[in-house]
Amino acid sequence: MSTVLIPSPVDLIQTTALRALGRRGDICHVACESGKNRVSRFCRRFISVPNAEKDPEAYVTAIIDLCKTRKYDVILPTSMATLEVLAQHANTLAEFSNILFPSVVQVEIGMDKRRTIEMCRKFGFAHPATVFLEDDSDLVKIGESFGFPLIVKHERNFGGSFGVRCVSAMNELSLTVKNLSQLGGGISHCMVQKFVPGALFDACVVAHNGKVARIVTQVRHLMYPISGGVAAHLVSVENSQLRDLAANIISALNWTGPIQLEFKWDAESHEFSLIEINPRFWGTTGAWARAGFDFPGVAVDLAMGGTVQAIDALPGNLRFKYLIGRTPYALVQLMRAKGWAAMRDPNKYDQTWHDFDLRDPGPDVWRIYDEIRKLLRGERILSDTSLPVKLLPVFTKVMQ
Repeated sequence: MSTVLIPSPVDLIQTTALRALGRRGDICHVACESGKNRVSRFCRRFISVPNAEKDPEAYVTAIIDLCKTRKYDVILPTSMATLEVLAQHANTLAEFSNILFPSVVQVEIGMDKRRTIEMCRKFGFAHPATVFLEDDSDLVKIGESFGFPLIVKHERNFGGSFGVRCVSAMNELSLTVKNLSQLGGGISHCMVQKFVPGALFDACVVAHNGKVARIVTQVRHLMYPISGGVAAHLVSVENSQLRDLAANIISALNWTGPIQLEFKWDAESHEFSLIEINPRFWGTTGAWARAGFDFPGVAVDLAMGGTVQAIDALPGNLRFKYLIGRTPYALVQLMRAKGWAAMRDPNKYDQTWHDFDLRDPGPDVWRIYDEIRKLLRGERILSDTSLPVKLLPVFTKVMQ
């Protein structure tokens, strides 16, 4: 049993970590700005601290002071913002507690998409053809060279699909670049990639000193938005090529901590192309917990200096459905784009799990309330026209 501080906002990932650690007997405290009434029942103590994004210096000071006055075996950040801030003070935090953080350089490779591509080029990992913009004069040449649709990204990894757009015509390309450049840094912080059709695959890993401690490979069988976004339906895959590639990237980066590697299968080159690196716990961390893949627990054990018991790889053809928010919106988008027939999944799965947890319903009830509120405010996208209809995904047989 360990005493764990989770210094991150109340969200799906944090709730997943609390549930996983609490059920195995760890004592968990949460430190964040607000959200006490939405936290999991496995949180033993809630501590209010400044917001890591709005006031990072005050946040770090509060976390260090907290670690000085209370004994925590492990500090386990679960959000991008808190990890990015705390990684810069890893040496100080390590004086008071155990940590399993990627280094500042490693975090920057994940947070900066330009550096991700540069890493791929350095080590020879496949990635989509990419052009980093200098000014808008490049756009016509890029459109003629790559063809449409195209993927436009801001260089900063904001998490999820924020800062990423798919465009189908030149006028959309110009407008999208202009809009994304306003997120910071101007046009020089935008990039354009050749569109790689097909499903989005993930390798979800907790590693230590470049060695994989636990890994799951999965495919986003249905996404929201459907043209490319967060997972609504996940399906586990058994693919040695994907697992080996993920292990090679982990080794090349000498990675420590959690990481999610996103890939597209390129049917032309017959290889997986690295799309993005998320240098922290991922939004689907809890998807396979009931199958024995407790990633937060693995991270705590490694931080404590323990060894992780080897377990069999997750079998393929298991499905996880996010019923709260994501799946209903994605199905509505499919129906509007391709008709009622597109909403039906013809595949059969060996087992299916869902995200609503009857043993800890409080956070999920709040998520439902929040989704209803956002829907009524018009904050949810119920149509996705980012891709031509023929390119929008439907349920297909998953490559194993």
